[in-house]
Amino acid sequence: MATKVLDRAIVSAHKEAIVNDSPKTHEDWEIGMAAHQGDLTFVCISRPASATPRKNLQLAEGATQGSRHVLESGNAYDCDPNEVYMAIKAATKCDVSLQYLGIVFSGAGATVTHPEHGDHAFVPDRCTAVVYQRSLDAEEREMRTQD
Repeated sequence: MATKVLDRAIVSAHKEAIVNDSPKTHEDWEIGMAAHQGDLTFVCISRPASATPRKNLQLAEGATQGSRHVLESGNAYDCDPNEVYMAIKAATKCDVSLQYLGIVFSGAGATVTHPEHGDHAFVPDRCTAVVYQRSLDAEEREMRTQD
């Protein structure tokens, strides 16, 4: 059986283009709902009792352009990662890693901007947990996926 070789230009011209950089407004943002912005996942949860105001409004650590997930409006909080973990599990029935939890934000109209991914605006005044995407390294240890 012969294998047909396709011209790279033809394949490129017809490939599926996935673009996820348009702004998103979350009119309905109920507990358990989730949204993605690059390597971050936002999950609507009940506000943790441990929430304390956070001055740094960049939601992902780092100095690269990919790390620039910034809360432009709304309030950011640092929280006990275990409490955030339990709130996410209660809201979604999903297990997430404790290693990359601890920041939440809230406020009517809270908006997270990013130079490459579409901005996300959250209309209702709900609490949103920030979850970092993670991968496994060569030794199968969890590590944060960076944008």
